[in-house]
Amino acid sequence: MPMRRSPALPALAATVVALVLAGCTGGSSSASADSDETGPLSAFFEKVGGSYEDEDYERQQREIEEIIAACMAEQGFEYTPAEPTGRGAVSSDDIPEWDSKEYAEQYGYGATTSEELYGSGDEWVDPNADYIASMSESEVAAFYEALYGAEPEIDETDPDAEYEYNWEEGGCSGKATHEVYEQGQIWDDPAFAEMSEEMGREYDNLADEPALRESSTKWTACMADAGYDFASPDEAQQSIYDELNALYEAAAPADPEAEMDPDASFEPDPAAMAELKTKELAVANADFACKESSGYLKAQKTAVLALEKRLWDKYGEQLEAIAAKQTPAK
Repeated sequence: MPMRRSPALPALAATVVALVLAGCTGGSSSASADSDETGPLSAFFEKVGGSYEDEDYERQQREIEEIIAACMAEQGFEYTPAEPTGRGAVSSDDIPEWDSKEYAEQYGYGATTSEELYGSGDEWVDPNADYIASMSESEVAAFYEALYGAEPEIDETDPDAEYEYNWEEGGCSGKATHEVYEQGQIWDDPAFAEMSEEMGREYDNLADEPALRESSTKWTACMADAGYDFASPDEAQQSIYDELNALYEAAAPADPEAEMDPDASFEPDPAAMAELKTKELAVANADFACKESSGYLKAQKTAVLALEKRLWDKYGEQLEAIAAKQTPAK
């Protein structure tokens, strides 16, 4: 069965998410690392981004499913809307703050522990399963193409080839997520998109801030003392995700085009996953301890807040003007 393709965030939206995640806990050049000051960009995007409460999430999921059903009917297919599923196995109220000692101790980076956080999805039952089972192979292919769009053509011989998500090519699912999450929102405004490249460059250059660069050097030395050879916290985290991806690739079928055994499992080896989880927790805990001892956390919060203020001084009026033209988030 085809996998759902999740839409990639636009470049600026991805930058914004990174800014909010890094800066939401605050910090300033004159404040302590424990400051709760929120950057102006974080405050703005929290205001225009809509609610993340569970009831709003479920309402949005129902809207998406109803739009999909109507869209599929227009193309001659039956589609039974699925009931919203919870966003995670653990309530968001019970999950420690992302960049905290408690999170590192319990979930590492959230890589091998994703099922603990979000559940395995095994309990979800596709309400369209019987309908799909009654179809011929060609009808099933047409159903999924209508639902998710045609599979993108990517030049596999080009290692730098990338797929850029376009909701208009995402079938009924793309149409529905666009209407609920994007249409009439600030992200949909061309003027907003024009700010993306420069804001993205500013964030990419954050590591060059003197205080952050100095604390990063101390972090690297601290990690070396703990037995790890990483140039940055991002590299430490990415190393775990790279190993996780390798386990899934090793478990994948050798020939994706060949007929598959319906009873075959392509899950990674449980022993290898358990070993990687132990490694993830060890690296994440060493990472956090070194961030604290090196002053990296304080320097990062300070740098992010200063960046947000600079960007807000430059773009704040434009952002407010764009937001004023948009409809409230659904």
